[in-house]
Amino acid sequence: MYNVGDVVIYSSHGLCSIEDICEQTFNDITRTYYVLQPLNEPQLVIRTPIDNSKKHLRDIIKKEEALNILHSFTSPGVEWIEQNTHRSRFYLEIFKSGNRQKQANLLNTLLRKKIEYSASEKKFPNQEEKLLQSLQENIFSEFSLALNKSSDEIYDYVLTQLH
Repeated sequence: MYNVGDVVIYSSHGLCSIEDICEQTFNDITRTYYVLQPLNEPQLVIRTPIDNSKKHLRDIIKKEEALNILHSFTSPGVEWIEQNTHRSRFYLEIFKSGNRQKQANLLNTLLRKKIEYSASEKKFPNQEEKLLQSLQENIFSEFSLALNKSSDEIYDYVLTQLH
């Protein structure tokens, strides 16, 4: 159980502050809800039942795990799938999985591919660019909290690991 003021990870929205815990009734069923405010989308308010069986909420990564994952950027990430539709489906599953290491491996691949595309003066695919941006925002903002560094510092460190 979390408390008002806690910062958690919620699904693909990334870092969220718990603004309130309240009871609400829908269809004659009263449940207790967390009221979440995504830190990168201040205009959005999310309500999720405390007893949500899908468990979209999780704690912020611990410092040691964040460091281990950052070091993994020296290794290749996930396989690059040539066919767009298979690649998009597979990568989206990883994004939605909530598994930080798998997400970091995917981010690793996307960053490497973007660099490769740029070096050969090709345009990086739009869908992968959007996924790359979402992953960077979610991973780097969470890691910046865990490691007490800015997202830009995390990004710069990751880029040094790719070469």
